[in-house]
Parts: sequence; C-alpha cells; structure tokens
Amino acid sequence: MTVWYKLLIRFATPLVFIYLWLRGAKASAYRERWSERLALQKIPPQVRDGIVIHCVSVGETVAARGLIERVLHAYPHLPVTLTSMTPTAAEMALKLFGERVFHSYLPIDTPGAMKRFISKLSPRLLIVLETEVWPCLLEQCHLRNIPVLVVNARMSERSAKSYQKYAWLLGPIWQRVNFIAAQTNASAERFEALKVPNDKLAVRGNLKHDFQVSDEIHQQAKSWRDELNRPVLVAASTHDGEDAQILEAFSSVLGQHPNALLIIVPRHPERFDSVARLIEQQQFSYVRRSTAQTVQPSHQVFLADSMGELLLWYAVADAAFVGGSLIERGGHNPLEPIATHTAVISGPHVFNFDEIYQRLKAVDGVHIVADAKALAAAWNEWLAHPQQATQHANHAFDEFANDQGATEAILQDIERFVPFARNAEKVRTMSMIKTAKPNDKMEIWYDPSILDGCTSDHFDASFWQSQNKVKGSATGRSTAFFVDAGEHGLLLRHYYRGGLVGKVNKDRFKREPIANSRAMAEFSLLLKLRELALPVPRPVAARYVEAPVWGYRADILVEVIPNAQDLFKLLLQRSLTDSEWQQVGRTIRELHSAGVYHSDLNCHNIMLDDNGKCWIVDFDKCGFKAEGEWREANLQRLLRSFNKELTKAKEANRAFHFNETRDWPLLVDAYS
Repeated sequence: MTVWYKLLIRFATPLVFIYLWLRGAKASAYRERWSERLALQKIPPQVRDGIVIHCVSVGETVAARGLIERVLHAYPHLPVTLTSMTPTAAEMALKLFGERVFHSYLPIDTPGAMKRFISKLSPRLLIVLETEVWPCLLEQCHLRNIPVLVVNARMSERSAKSYQKYAWLLGPIWQRVNFIAAQTNASAERFEALKVPNDKLAVRGNLKHDFQVSDEIHQQAKSWRDELNRPVLVAASTHDGEDAQILEAFSSVLGQHPNALLIIVPRHPERFDSVARLIEQQQFSYVRRSTAQTVQPSHQVFLADSMGELLLWYAVADAAFVGGSLIERGGHNPLEPIATHTAVISGPHVFNFDEIYQRLKAVDGVHIVADAKALAAAWNEWLAHPQQATQHANHAFDEFANDQGATEAILQDIERFVPFARNAEKVRTMSMIKTAKPNDKMEIWYDPSILDGCTSDHFDASFWQSQNKVKGSATGRSTAFFVDAGEHGLLLRHYYRGGLVGKVNKDRFKREPIANSRAMAEFSLLLKLRELALPVPRPVAARYVEAPVWGYRADILVEVIPNAQDLFKLLLQRSLTDSEWQQVGRTIRELHSAGVYHSDLNCHNIMLDDNGKCWIVDFDKCGFKAEGEWREANLQRLLRSFNKELTKAKEANRAFHFNETRDWPLLVDAYS
C-alpha cells in the first residue's frame, strides 16, 4: 500500500457517504448502520478471537453458504463474524445463519477504520471470498500476524490488467495474502502473473459446484409448478437497461404462448419499484411476491421482489435467462440454474465468468443471445420444443458434475492456519464468556463455568477476607491474594504501574478500548493459550474500571495452579534437578514454538508443581509474535533474572541455588 492510496481513500470517504445517502433514497437500509462504515460501533467481546469471513455481497454470501456451515461445524467453540458491504448481503446473512454468526459491515478501507475494526475483533483468521481484498485491511492483518486466505478466488483477464495497471497505487497487496484458493487454472496463472508465490497458491475449484439443492426447495418448486400448470420463464439478476428488453422479448413470447408466465428478479432491491412501474407501463398484468397474493391465470408477470428465493424461481422455471449480460455488466454466475437442471440463456457480456461460459459453450450447455429479438426466439423455441431445453440443461449439469470438492479442500486449507481444537468440548473461548456492567464506568468479563455470577466485590480482597476465604498472599511489585472459592482456588491480582511512573501514578493506565485494556487482553490471551494446550493458568474473570478524570484501573482473577511454587522460591530452598531444568527449557520452547512472547519472563513467573510439570504465569503485556530474534532475547531476560536474584542473595548473605555454568546449559539444551 502506498501513501497515495492512503490519501486517496481518505479523500474518497466523504464521497462514499454521499453515495450511501443518495442510494438510500431508494433503499433506506443504505442510510443505516453508518457507524460500522468507520468501525465506530461497539462490538461484543464474545465475538473476539474468532474467524472473520468477508462476503462483499449476496452472490458471495450464497456461494460461501456451504463453506460457512462447515466452518461453524468444525469450530463450534469459535465465534464466526460475517462481513459484507451491502444491506442485501446483511439481510441474506441473517436469513441463512441467524444468530449463529455475528454480522458487521466491513468498514471503508481507511487506515484508522481498519485499525479499529481489526483491534475490536482481533480475529485469528480472515477469509475473503473471491477477490475482495483491501490494502489497509491487509496491512492491519500483516502487522498483527493475522493470516489472510482468499478462497473461491477468480481473476479475470480484465481484472488482472487493472491490478497491474494500478500496482503503483495499491502496492504489493497480493504478496500480503497468506494463501489463495483459486477457482481455475486460468485464474491461478493470472495470480502468478501478479507475483503470488507458488507455495501460496492452489487450484481448489468453485464453491458453487458443491452447491446442493435441498429437498425443501425441490418440494416447494414442485408445488408451485403443479399449482401454476403453465409454462414458466425466469429472468434472474436483471439490471437497469435489461428489464425493458426482457419485457419486449416476453411480449413476443405471449404471441405464441399466451399462457406463459415470466418471473422477473431484479438484482438490487432498490430497483423493485422501478421495475414494477416499467411492467405497468408495458401494460402487463402482474403480481408482486411481497404482496403474498396468489398468482392467477390472468397474471402474465410475477415480480419476485424478495431476497433469498432465487434458487426456488430457477427450480420452478422451464428456462432461465441470467442477467447482467445484455448490458456490459459482465454477467452473473450460471451455476445455480445448472444445479436445478434449468436450461440457461445469457446475453453476450459474460466476462466476469468467462471460463464457466466457455465450458458451457463447448458442450452446448448455454444459449447466447444478443438482443430482445433473439431472446424471444430462444424462449419460443424451447417452449415449443421442451426437449431442446432439457438437452441444454443436461449438457450443462454433466459438464460440472465432477467439479465438486472445493469446500472440503478449502476447509483443509483453513485448518492449516487454525487447527481444529483437541477436546473442543473442554475448550473455553471468548464466545463462551459472559459480560457484566455494574455501572457505566465498569465492565466485567467472567467464565460462567467457574463463577455463577461476578460482581465488583469479587475483585475486592476485603470481600473475600470478610468470608475468611483469603488463604495467603504473594508479594512482588504488589500483593496478590490467594482465595478459596470452593473447588477452585483463585489468585486475585490488581494491576500496578512499575518503574519511575509507578512512584507518582500507582495504578492508572491510559484509557483505551476495553477489549485492549490490560486485564481483558491478558484474560483473552490466556483463553487462547489454554486452547493451544499450553501450561498457563485458567482465566476466571477480569475487570475494567474507568477512573475519575483520567485513565482506568484493572484487576484479574485466575485459577491457582495446585501444589506449585515459582522457581525463585524453589531456588531459595534447593537446587533444581537436571530433569527439572530440562522440563523448564522444553516448556519455554513449547511456548515460543506457538509464537507466544512473554514480556517479563523471569524466575518468578515460571512454576513447577509436585508432579514436575512446568507452568508459565503472568501474561500482562504479552502476545503472539512472528518469527524473530525476540526468542533469544526472552531467554536472555530469564538468565538475567536468575543472576539478579543470585546477586541479591549474596548481598543478603542467604542461599540461592543457581549456578549458571552448571544449570543454564541444561535449560538451553532442552530448549534447543
């Protein structure tokens, strides 16, 4: 991404809102949810740390339906967020998936909006359908080490030329994608020409080939056909400039087939009323789907002004015209009518799906028409000789019958970046965490499997002391309290400032989004580390409190590791055995191999339990990092902490059983 792009997208942002307002004159939904266009909305913490799937509009949402269902099944413990750009896609997401996914508009691709968006959702994976990639979005994912997969990816010759032409503006966007699952070999070759490395590219096929027409759709279509008992034609996904031609063609059809019915399905809902007016002007007798009126024998046109029913109308029809092709729009995907065994007619402008149409032409699986007159002739011919339409439909269906498998292959690609959870039923993720807001200044996150409820009192040591449940304390920069909470032993820790700042500001931190605050960030990080089966404490609850005038304060409750002592206390008592040093080295290596950076790795934050298992604690200001020299720096920090405590012990004339020459090589060898 270039400086020029950042300047241009900022300049274009007001124009986007002007466009949304103007388009809202016909479709009011475009004037709603504007805060999401700049990522200024509040996002529930329960949808953090999950998988984000971006489907720009209705077509991509429908294409991805099977894949999204598989993701929901494969990752039941993770929240799934579905993003789009249009209200119709938002409506479709709600209709198909309901509350099983969280929906948000993808914000305008400004640096600030994308930074807020990624920060609020903190996804572990971004999946983009087809080629809807944005430079600022990719940059934010790259900075946070979030993998990006582009699936069902298609790259037309025209699009490839555009990306090459504007590379000076967009920058190396395709090199920031972690993996591309292309639909076809031709698309893959064009991605290669855009300098996508071979190891980040594979041909997986088209998700729509895996599309299965449900028994419910088949039954509904049969009921409609039986009730109508007349020839039915469908003109689907039509655009401005096509409807008049389609109605002209249908007028000619009525001359030979006076009982025929035309189902017309405009591509965009805001055009429903204008198409209705056009039908009236042409003096057709018609009925609208939205009125729920029964189609009468006298009706000539059925205006399908609804969302999510296109597949049904394809299944009802004897022949289908796929729109966006009589004008230079580039056409729409014909795979849905092919799936319903409906014969396909298209205009000549199909460059968006050129490869699919080339295959259809080669097997006589599509009829291409240039204008209204040719469309009328094709419809009349097929209605007069339905066996011809059946042959076209069969040829098309057979051509793509063996192209299934894209969904399964892409799911395996996803698993490479987000492994399926072992013992998923025992995993706790943010989707399972509850939120409490005792007042406007406070927010609490807690695990309901441990605490039935959580109030502000749970973070007050005096609350536990009054019940005689404080069983001890640990001192360091501050005092942490060990609490007996029934079957769970808890550690209560308040966050304090360190260094010189801590002399004048004991425990206030600069305000930031609650999800990014110290306690909440550590809480969610611990959930992810335990999901990876790493030896860290189980988080129980976290609290954010807005301080008066400036800043916030924070507290966290974690589960106590039973019968464990930190290395500092152990080394005050005795030397560690060779196997114990080796266990410490292996555990740190396990942490580092998972990409986990511990900002304060020292002998106070490493523990051994009675069974010799090593644990790492205190993950304040920690997180995931990409490959780098930080791992060696982490080890050196740990070594300095041992030597620091050794020096202090010598000065105090007390024992500290650490010998760098003897002990440290054991740890390092096991780590290596």
